[in-house]
Amino acid sequence: MKIDLVLSTSQSYRDAVERGHPYRPYAPLTLAQLAALVPKELDATVRITDLTQERLPSLDDADIVAISSITCGIPSAYALADRMRSCGATVVIGGSHATALPDEAQDHADAVVVGYAERSWPALLRDWKAGRLRKRYVDFSNPFSGRAVVPNRSLNASKGYLFNATAEASRGCPNGCSFCATACMNSGRVFLRPLPALREDLDSLGDSVLFLDSNLIENHQPEGELFSLLGERGLSVYAGGTLKLAEDPGRVALAAKRGLRGLLVGFESMVAESVSGVGKTFNRPSAYADAIRVLHDHGIKILGCFVFGFDGDDESVFDRTVEFAEKNHVDIVRFSIVTPLPGTALYRQFSSQGRILERDWELYDTEHVVFRPALMSPEKLADGLRIAYRQSYSLPSAFRRLAGAPFWLPSILGNLVFRSLAYRFDSARPREKGGCPGRENQGAVRT
Repeated sequence: MKIDLVLSTSQSYRDAVERGHPYRPYAPLTLAQLAALVPKELDATVRITDLTQERLPSLDDADIVAISSITCGIPSAYALADRMRSCGATVVIGGSHATALPDEAQDHADAVVVGYAERSWPALLRDWKAGRLRKRYVDFSNPFSGRAVVPNRSLNASKGYLFNATAEASRGCPNGCSFCATACMNSGRVFLRPLPALREDLDSLGDSVLFLDSNLIENHQPEGELFSLLGERGLSVYAGGTLKLAEDPGRVALAAKRGLRGLLVGFESMVAESVSGVGKTFNRPSAYADAIRVLHDHGIKILGCFVFGFDGDDESVFDRTVEFAEKNHVDIVRFSIVTPLPGTALYRQFSSQGRILERDWELYDTEHVVFRPALMSPEKLADGLRIAYRQSYSLPSAFRRLAGAPFWLPSILGNLVFRSLAYRFDSARPREKGGCPGRENQGAVRT
């Protein structure tokens, strides 16, 4: 049995790969996890392809092509799926978009995985081997309650990621933000990975680890067993969390003592009505500056994420956000446009209001306007994103932001990366061509 696992992605990532300058800095876990879940008795040869990082190889000899995708990558996933089915392969589609719209995905696949794959994927492979493949595999139960599996990271080793030591300690998020695909997938549930399995995983990751959890800091409190383990091992930890952490300087100090060095934070908006309107009521723009100061005082660097186009945002929001990030020395800044992803409460709201302007999923990449904003035109919103990026990553602005933050080489490198991305928004968007993929083969591994 020959299995090809493919992570689909948006046009901008694929364009970067074609230019020879892919810009995903870290190794995702999805395909490495799926490879590790392949039952040993099937004696399968497995290959993984991350289209954010590499070109698609020839898949001509694949028995099964399994494609995982978020919404902006799904048109490319469907095009690949249709081509591979015409070439005789069995095609499986999974991921967040297929979970939200399984009937749509079913039109392009022999089988669709809805929800988590920890049980569904091995069952699907055994069913295929036995000649009884079903069209739909659905599982939303605790993904960590079965056999402990360590992702097969060896398959990522040659792909050129800057950071390979990625891990997962939990899944889900307790918050219910209306624009978040995680809230759609998990409905507020949180699943914790058992510490014995995580401990085995961490043993192979060196002295730094990037957790890809949606909200590690709330799912695993700094005073809990996970951070105690991380502190004992002296690991440098980079993770995502909310500003709830900064409300208690004592907990920030403990998190820093136990290894937290960098935090991805969703500030979302400088407008209080905007963050409360999407269910993120615990974010208070009036408290952002104090939160940044508390985190910086304990040596924790910040990747600050801001979203434009909420219903409370008018055209002043762009300059206000750039000025705030600069004045408060946010180490790295990421801007995006509100995107009503299928399956989310925001998508249902905008659909019911007749505000969805575009259902070309390729454009649901947080860089394009696909809905009608409340307080500005779609054109002003699109222009505002470009201008904010270019202002924030102009050399004078970037220097002013970094001059007041603790020195950290990755911050400088991150700013250089985002500076290069700030000018890519007007790139052409060619569509994939038909025919069976036929580029050179890459290395495979037998599981």
